[in-house]
Amino acid sequence: MSVENISPTRINLIQTKKTLSLAQSGRDVLERKRDILLRELRSSIYEAEKARTDLLQALAKAYEGIKEANMAKGSDTIANVACGSRFEANFLMDFKSIMGVVVPAVEFQGANEVKPDYGFANTSSELDSAFKQFYKLLELLADLARAEGTTFQIANDVKRTQRRVNALNYVLIPMYRNITKQIAMVLEEKDREEFVRTKRIKHMIRKEEEFPLGAWER
Repeated sequence: MSVENISPTRINLIQTKKTLSLAQSGRDVLERKRDILLRELRSSIYEAEKARTDLLQALAKAYEGIKEANMAKGSDTIANVACGSRFEANFLMDFKSIMGVVVPAVEFQGANEVKPDYGFANTSSELDSAFKQFYKLLELLADLARAEGTTFQIANDVKRTQRRVNALNYVLIPMYRNITKQIAMVLEEKDREEFVRTKRIKHMIRKEEEFPLGAWER
């Protein structure tokens, strides 16, 4: 779009100035949104890193526990017990909004104290301990899924918001500023021409009043 595509009139100048003002206001809103999202992104990255560290530590501890159970009863026995288990993990999947960004809200639906669902034959306290350790991993998995999902969604929206800010800063706002400037220059030139024309007409009228054509004939 350029001044050649629109008529350089005062109405178009007013409309272009309004459009420019709206673009600048939109840019300011998007920049504030981007800054808030960046703070949320830093927080979610920290939570994701912490959740990942906690999960890896708990996972290492749980594997140590299952190793002890294997040594106590044998890996075949532990495998048979695991195959006979009907334990199910329940997760609540929901969503929430952060500055218009939809992020996941994952929650493990578990009990504070859980009992193994297998019988006590051919089992050991080491297996019970390993079962509880792996059960605790489920909540940590939910925490990690929530934190990483939030990080991914916010990071994508930060990129989209920054692209819009850049489009306004480097394309739309300069374009409307240029159009406004060009229209104003054309109107100023017309005003100067009109001023000169009006001045000449006034001069001619005044001269005619001072020296009427009939006076020369007399």
